[in-house]
Amino acid sequence: MMQATAAGRVIAWTLLVALSVVNVAGYALDLYWQFWWFDRVLHAATILAATLWLALFVFARTLKGERGHALLVVLLVASVGIALGAVWEVAEWVFDQIAPGDVIKGKHDTVIDLVMDTAGAVLAGILALKLARPPR
Repeated sequence: MMQATAAGRVIAWTLLVALSVVNVAGYALDLYWQFWWFDRVLHAATILAATLWLALFVFARTLKGERGHALLVVLLVASVGIALGAVWEVAEWVFDQIAPGDVIKGKHDTVIDLVMDTAGAVLAGILALKLARPPR
């Protein structure tokens, strides 16, 4: 069983709040359309933030940080993040079906988004391992 360190809790909350603000600002200020790379960076960073938060606040108590389990922890946490990314892509598709706009730019964009989500999710798994510890 593991629990988030004090630093881990601060980092997870800070990332989650900051990336939420940046996502809203991206739409409000048209940053997704002004900078070609904005969507890609935001996919990785947002999934990193959400997955790290879930890993430290929801799943940490069920993860074992014992020697030899590190890869398993990273893979399990990353799997949660990859699933979040897939749900996000479905949400984008639904939005395009019910509202005017063009959130999904085609299969190529969706695949790149999922690759970036995967990168963020794997990084979240690695960070979760560093920012959680067995309880004392």
